[in-house]
Amino acid sequence: MRREEKSDLISALQSSLKEANGVFVIENHGLTVKEMESLRNELRPLVSLFKVVKNRLMKLALKDTSFEAVSDLMKRPTAVAIATDALAVTKVLAKFAEDHQNFSIIGGKMDADVLNVNDIVQLSKLPSLLEIRGTIARILIEPASRLARVSAEYGKKQS
Repeated sequence: MRREEKSDLISALQSSLKEANGVFVIENHGLTVKEMESLRNELRPLVSLFKVVKNRLMKLALKDTSFEAVSDLMKRPTAVAIATDALAVTKVLAKFAEDHQNFSIIGGKMDADVLNVNDIVQLSKLPSLLEIRGTIARILIEPASRLARVSAEYGKKQS
């Protein structure tokens, strides 16, 4: 890779990091191309970037960002997922790690905390924002729907 290509890649990584709410580091030794493509397809709507990047280049991109602590996790050849929906990414990564023995999550960073594998697995078990909104909507609508059913039954009995 030429020097200009490297600087372009670092710039692209830095711009992705500005929009991100999470960064995850993954080891993908032994995955087939088909398995890796399947993971990419699952992550595509949830990440601004999922890429196997040289650690040195990624560390340069992470420098002076809120995700700089992630560079300590990058010791072996890794892939990086720069997430726009970090909680959903944890769900996809945890499920993929269960199904594939050669895939391992190293760690990541969401908000202010650096996460290890156990933290990511625990986060993956939390409901997503969409699920929480659905639960709240159901709780709010339930009393009104019960009242409507009771009123309808009461009207049928009067006839």
